[in-house]
Order: sequence, then C-alpha cells, then structure tokens
Amino acid sequence: MAKSEKKLKAVELTKIFPHPSKEETYIPLFAGANFEMTAKKPNFLVGISGSGKTTLFRIISSLEPINAGEIFLDEIAIHRLKGKEKIEYLRTLGVMDQFPAKYLSMILTAKQNMDYTLTLYTSLLREEREKRIIETATNFDIFNLLEKKTIYLSGGELRRLSLACSLIYEPSLLLCDEPTSQLDKENKERIMKTLNKMNELYNTMIIIATHDIEVIGKNPTFKIDERRIIKCQ
Repeated sequence: MAKSEKKLKAVELTKIFPHPSKEETYIPLFAGANFEMTAKKPNFLVGISGSGKTTLFRIISSLEPINAGEIFLDEIAIHRLKGKEKIEYLRTLGVMDQFPAKYLSMILTAKQNMDYTLTLYTSLLREEREKRIIETATNFDIFNLLEKKTIYLSGGELRRLSLACSLIYEPSLLLCDEPTSQLDKENKERIMKTLNKMNELYNTMIIIATHDIEVIGKNPTFKIDERRIIKCQ
C-alpha cells in the first residue's frame, strides 16, 4: 500500500491559560509554535511533564480551543470545527490512553469491547463486524483472548486490546498517550511492533506522546521546549 501524504500542520500555534492566582496575568503554553507531521512513520512527541503534550493532543482532537494561529489535518481546519463537522471529525480519531481501563469495559470480554467500538463508530452489519474483529485480533496477537473477560488480562494484553479498539474502525489519526509506560521490555517491543504494523496496514497517522526514549528508534520526533515544538529527528 502506498504511504499516505496525510499531514498535520500547525502555524504560529498559541495557547494561553489564565494564571492560577486569578490575577490579570496569563501563562503561555505554546507561543507561535510551528510543526508538520506526516503519516509516513509513527511520530513521537516528547517533553518534560507539564510541557503541554496532553494539551496538544486535546487541541488536535478539537477539544481544546487555541488563542491564535492555525492547525490543520490536511484541508481540515481543526481550530475552526463546530457542530456536526466537529462530531464527524471526532469519529475519525483513535485514542489510546496510558490507562486502558478508562476506555474499556472491564466486565466485557475482549471481543465484546471490540464489537462495541465497531457499533459506536461504524454502520457495519454483524457479519462484517465479526470478520473485522477476527482480522484485527489476529493482527494484534489477541485472537486467543477474544472470549476472555477484560478484567483478567495482563498489562501488556490490555494495551494490545486498547490499541485494537482504537484502530478497529480504521481512524485517520491515532493519538497514543504513553503506550509503553510500566511495561517490561518484551511488552514494549510488542506494542511498538504492533504500532508500526498498523501504520503500514491502515495507513493511519500515528502520534505517540512518551517519556520512554528507548522506544523511539529512528522515527520522526518532536520536542516541546520553551513553548515551541521542535523537530529533533
């Protein structure tokens, strides 16, 4: 499959928060930040805690307004989305949180979680959903876990199920928040192998916020530093 030319581009992106003291002062988080990411490889976002990784994810998700500048996914002006257009855009996003329990039902089986996600985000019929579940579970190496209740899965299995649910409806953009945190080396490698495989299979733009520098490899990396977003490699 030819790699997508999909691009996420920010121009003079500025985000300012009111000062917690409620005085007439403000805290700039981003001040005229510029960057461009593509779907050719997974993109990594690094920076110290509190630098703005989560806020940037919320801006990309159209859930956090900006004070100035622009941010686009291809021709979509994310900062201008409202109403139905915003809802439609949100349905094209996938999110993997570092705490999978926030997005998964622990009383359902892995298969039921995947089927529920498909029901929410697609209009596929039962047979089509069944086929998609089997294909995705095979790709994520969780086929043998489909009938197992989510509460009994290990940390690594939960992460793979969370990824499967995030990508099973084939979103155009996947945001991953610390996908390898608190995992052993073997599970970190499995998660990263899966993400790279999904980037190839689904042609999805992937952005990974992480403190885990050893998993980055040679992938494009962007650092939030002094209110700017700088491409490191």
